[in-house]
Amino acid sequence: MSHVRDIDMMKNEIVKFAVKFLAPKAKAFEDATKDPLEAQRKILLEYLARNRKTEYGLKYGFSDIRSIEGYRKAVPLSDCESMRPYLERIAKGEENILMVDKPVFFGATSGTTNAPKYIPSTVYSNAKKEELTDIWGYYIARDHPDIFKGKILAIMSSEVEGYTASGVPYGAESGHGYKGLNPLIRSMYVLPYEVLEIPDFDARYYCILRISIAENVTTIATLNPNTIILLCRKIGQWQDRIIEDIKNGKLSTDISVPDDIRKKIEKHLKPDPERASELRDILDKKKELLPKYFWPDLDVIECWKGGTMKVYLKELPSYFGKVSVRDIGYVATEARSSIPVSDEGAGGVLAIQTNFYEFIPKEDMGRKDKRLLLCDELEKGRDYFIVVTTAGGLYRYNIDDIIHVNAFFNKTPVIEFVQKGRGAASLAGEKLYESHVDEALNRVLNRTKLPVEFFCAVAIGGDASHYAFLVEFSGTGLSRDVKRDFLKSMEEELRRQDREYDYVRNAQLLDPPVLRVVRKGEFEKYRTRRLQEGAHDSQFKVPELTADPAFQDNFSMEEEIVL
Repeated sequence: MSHVRDIDMMKNEIVKFAVKFLAPKAKAFEDATKDPLEAQRKILLEYLARNRKTEYGLKYGFSDIRSIEGYRKAVPLSDCESMRPYLERIAKGEENILMVDKPVFFGATSGTTNAPKYIPSTVYSNAKKEELTDIWGYYIARDHPDIFKGKILAIMSSEVEGYTASGVPYGAESGHGYKGLNPLIRSMYVLPYEVLEIPDFDARYYCILRISIAENVTTIATLNPNTIILLCRKIGQWQDRIIEDIKNGKLSTDISVPDDIRKKIEKHLKPDPERASELRDILDKKKELLPKYFWPDLDVIECWKGGTMKVYLKELPSYFGKVSVRDIGYVATEARSSIPVSDEGAGGVLAIQTNFYEFIPKEDMGRKDKRLLLCDELEKGRDYFIVVTTAGGLYRYNIDDIIHVNAFFNKTPVIEFVQKGRGAASLAGEKLYESHVDEALNRVLNRTKLPVEFFCAVAIGGDASHYAFLVEFSGTGLSRDVKRDFLKSMEEELRRQDREYDYVRNAQLLDPPVLRVVRKGEFEKYRTRRLQEGAHDSQFKVPELTADPAFQDNFSMEEEIVL
């Protein structure tokens, strides 16, 4: 018992130290929020001065820029495609292109084409992100000190997916951060990093549950709340095996885990018949093994709360009871841009000391004379596209994300992620673009020669999120098997076009697509109706991808086909 008391005392000291050590950083951040434009000016000029002798800095005269206005006049807006040539050269090993610092890692993410984007991370840019994470951590430690009395269950993607031509690893930013944790901090996490590298997702999920259920978990952290729901649903499938493994300190041999990873995991496992007995008692009395019963000290769940994630949050209480949920912040591979300071809502304070920001009003995006606003010009209740300049070498970069201004913290906006931008959808983090759908469709039609009058992929959120492919075939006599082959081919091509779509399908975070066959003549009826409503004939275009599930209500269906 004295050993347990010693551990508890040590954890209490960690809480006190964390709050005391991080408090000055949080105080400096809060002071900066009183004059956000000045904080923005400082961070912008710092990045420009640092990279003034790079190829990009010389091209746009970074050395001569003395103000925010000077920067906006000298440097053009950019996006994933205009920056791609620079990023590809960096990935091949060229130096001093966008930043003076050498990349130590590349975050890989989908763009508007099937070629992934490689966003460089450097020691310098990582340090900037860590400063932001420290401030975020301060507010968590301040509001939820009890999380340090148990273990942290953090569920991320694995770090390394491959290596660039220059030999630098690329993969998931979240995994890169997890693997780079300080060893003392890492000891507070329940999962060995190797669990995240298990290629078979069912095996990975089993190991996550088997290892974490054996421990006293006090906080769960992952980007997508759907991952948490998925794990909870799988407990019943494996509960007896999990209890037996915990009792014997084993990992079942019929779980598909590579031998090298299995050996590393098994080093952390010890027989725990007492915990196994507790779990068996819960199962006997409650008839189901749920987190609210076996993790009674769970204090907070940290995950995305905005956009399409809200539907999953409604399901959490059935598994966890009354537990606090805090947004993990607006996080993209390109930039981390907000700091949630409470459990309320899905917003976070704009990270004004980490990146420089500009904002395009949502309604201006299609205009040639679009406005570009600074953080002090935003209005509560409005939506904006976010444009970032970062420590990692992105300049006036349109991420193609829409954010909503919820409120203000002092004079700084509190922002919430709403959705991907125009011609895009994201139900589970897949970031599917209309260009991906268009390329997939054309490849399938070129191969099959099927006559298609109309096609649209509709994002359907909810308990079983999926894409519905609305298709009106212009030919006759097509068999159900032919239509099913079309659906299968579209799924395969989308996986090829969008690496993140492929990931969320493999991870079981997104259900298989369905084919909804539109009755003949329905598209022409819809077109006629839209023209009568005022749409211009020459400009009439139906999207091949929409995030509006109500769009399918415009058509009458004759059959539905599933994989």
